[in-house]
Amino acid sequence: MRSRKPFIIFWPQYFDAKRSRGRGRRIPKKFAIDKISLNDISKAAKNLGYNAQIEKGYKYSRTWWEDPGRVLIDTKGKQKSKVLLEVAKEIRKIQSKT
Repeated sequence: MRSRKPFIIFWPQYFDAKRSRGRGRRIPKKFAIDKISLNDISKAAKNLGYNAQIEKGYKYSRTWWEDPGRVLIDTKGKQKSKVLLEVAKEIRKIQSKT
């Protein structure tokens, strides 16, 4: 089994505006994103200077019937909650440009 350290798992469900907190969203509604993909999360993390890896074939436990995959991000010792907000804000910037 591969060690994930120092990477932390980020699921697309954490950012999904259509989900409630009880269904897996981890950020405030005002920062949530309507259409989120693994590539969006990875690109935003890389823009912020984090090392990110996409892993497909993994299922979020609250939505085991979906197969979105996950993103591993090296947060460089920062708290996950702070990095979640940073990444969400960066995704919004990226999506507003396109």
